[in-house]
Amino acid sequence: MPGWRGALRPPVREVRFWIVQAVVVGLALAHLAIDVTAEPGSIPAGIPVALLLGPVSYAALRYGLAGSVPTAAGAVVLWLPDLLLPHDEGHVGNDLIELALVGAVAAFVGYHIDAEHLARSHARQARNEQRAAEARYRQLFDTNAAPILVAGQSGEIVDANPAARALFPGSLHGRPAPQVLGLPGGVGDCAGQVVAIATPHGPRSYRLNVGLVPAAAGQEPMCQLVLEDVTEELAEGLRVHRFAGLLLRVQEDERRRIARELHDEPLQLLVQLARALERLEAMPQAGGLADNLRDARHQAVDIAGRLTAVVAGLRPAALEQLGLVPAIRGLLADVAESAPIRAELEVAGAQARLSPEAELAAFRIVQEALNNAVRHAGAARVLLALSFGDDGLRLRVTDDGRGFDPAAADIRPRSGGLGLAGMRERAALVGGSLTVDSAPGRGTTVSATVPAGRPAAEPAPAGPAGGGDRAAQPFPAGGHRAG
Repeated sequence: MPGWRGALRPPVREVRFWIVQAVVVGLALAHLAIDVTAEPGSIPAGIPVALLLGPVSYAALRYGLAGSVPTAAGAVVLWLPDLLLPHDEGHVGNDLIELALVGAVAAFVGYHIDAEHLARSHARQARNEQRAAEARYRQLFDTNAAPILVAGQSGEIVDANPAARALFPGSLHGRPAPQVLGLPGGVGDCAGQVVAIATPHGPRSYRLNVGLVPAAAGQEPMCQLVLEDVTEELAEGLRVHRFAGLLLRVQEDERRRIARELHDEPLQLLVQLARALERLEAMPQAGGLADNLRDARHQAVDIAGRLTAVVAGLRPAALEQLGLVPAIRGLLADVAESAPIRAELEVAGAQARLSPEAELAAFRIVQEALNNAVRHAGAARVLLALSFGDDGLRLRVTDDGRGFDPAAADIRPRSGGLGLAGMRERAALVGGSLTVDSAPGRGTTVSATVPAGRPAAEPAPAGPAGGGDRAAQPFPAGGHRAG
């Protein structure tokens, strides 16, 4: 609603306002002069006062109440000398009525002009806000990395952002959205569906999110289709599902392997030991007792060694007792003794015990990487680098083997182990991460970060590579360690 307070703030800085006031002054002086000098009845009553409606109306139309009310008030003040003339020289009654009419016109017209100005101001502000909102929406629409299609009720595309135009070849305007997306149903039925779309970088999966676009009165309502890229999400879910199945299969394979190793070697040796003792018991004389006892002792030692190897493969005792670096050093020595490969160890930073879970995860990652280098990569040299820091451990296993495609290995892991998926899961379970850099013909580098977590025990005794100094300890092929 317009305010009457505006009448108290006349546009005194406007030249035209003062011109209007000058016209009012001129009319008042002319009327006074006519009443004083002219013969009574020579000028019809009311005409000079009625002429005031012109400047008052102009002031109202141009300035509203701020112009009409001060102009009418000024006219009344200027008419006071005329009202004081003797009755035979003025027209007091008519002048008062007409001045009241002028004031009413000034208030009425000025008020409605202010109301119209206010309505126009509100409409202009609303249009500006609408344009600003449309500009913001357009900016978000154009800069959104997700492809967005806008379709009408008939399903035809009326707009598309740059990401959508880059995803779909050709012109999109006017094409049916279900046909472009390869959907059998209409636009309203595709919410939540996942569609596969071929891109220059390979097939990608997109989940469709549908929302209504507000339309102005008389316009056709439209819907907005946002294509959310869920390729990595689906791939991660597939990897987790595949890893769960692979984990069960590997557990069963490990049980069969342990049973086979226990049955094929230690149990057979125990049977042979039992038969040797049986022969000793059945011997009529003790001439060959010493030789048979020696054979029985050798068999018992062999059994103990094989059982120790089986147990060490299940749970490395050195890891719990001595720490990660000595356990890995022993693992490298075992690898060098059993395969024609040169294995080197580099340790940087001050050695510190990590949490039991973190140490076991790091050990298994190194073990799997070494097994891959020996069994599958045909590597002649492996370099293992350990770097201890305040935030945990960084490890890197690099070999000069034949290399492979990590993406293909994720899909079809090698039998006998968990492969890259298992290594990644071990790192993720302790809050770390793992990356594999490899390609056919250029070797493989496995890099992992393992947070420290809660220390397992007191720091392990400093070895040749401890104390914060960087050192390398090679284990050449042939079963000898180079100190």
